[in-house]
Amino acid sequence: MRNTWLQEQLAAISDEKNQFVIAEAIKYIEQLEDDNESLQVALEGTIWSPKKWNEKAEK
Repeated sequence: MRNTWLQEQLAAISDEKNQFVIAEAIKYIEQLEDDNESLQVALEGTIWSPKKWNEKAEK
């Protein structure tokens, strides 16, 4: 998990009763972070693509 503060807070409230829920929440957050990173890379690739440099701006 990239957000260390959030990870620390979740670890602080984790106990035997909710350990599974906290672990699954962390997995879900990590998946969201990975998805966001993939989307960011894809968008940057589209924006900075050499093919896009030669296209006229459509208004």
